Amino acid sequence: HGGTYTANLIAISAAQATLNILKNTNAMENIMRVGGQIRGVLSKVFTHFNIQHTFAGPDSMFGIHFTESVPQNYRDWKSTDAALYDTFAWNLIGHGVMLEPDSREPWFICEAHQDLDLGWLEEVSMSAMKAAMETHHYL
Repeated sequence: HGGTYTANLIAISAAQATLNILKNTNAMENIMRVGGQIRGVLSKVFTHFNIQHTFAGPDSMFGIHFTESVPQNYRDWKSTDAALYDTFAWNLIGHGVMLEPDSREPWFICEAHQDLDLGWLEEVSMSAMKAAMETHHYL
């Protein structure tokens, strides 16, 4: 089996350490809890602006789509408001929230996010979405 990190001892050691952490701590529960809280904040923001939205994937690694249901293929994704999402994501990046500014990519949550100020996230998300809505002439 070929691959970029196949038989790379450093990568194998890192993977083994990660699996041990996940097995022997409550890291996964923390990540799922925080991811759920983040999704809740974002849903509140989207609802405030009457944006139809759905989340794809588990709380620890979720995608956001501005549509009624999770896209199942490229054609479905093309019918979402990906342009609004992209503008919203770039606005968040401008506020210091690091994410992939493409709605086809998920948000990855880690244990460090358990210290995230959810009030701050809501504030910057509201600001980022308001600016995105204005850019796309929804407001």
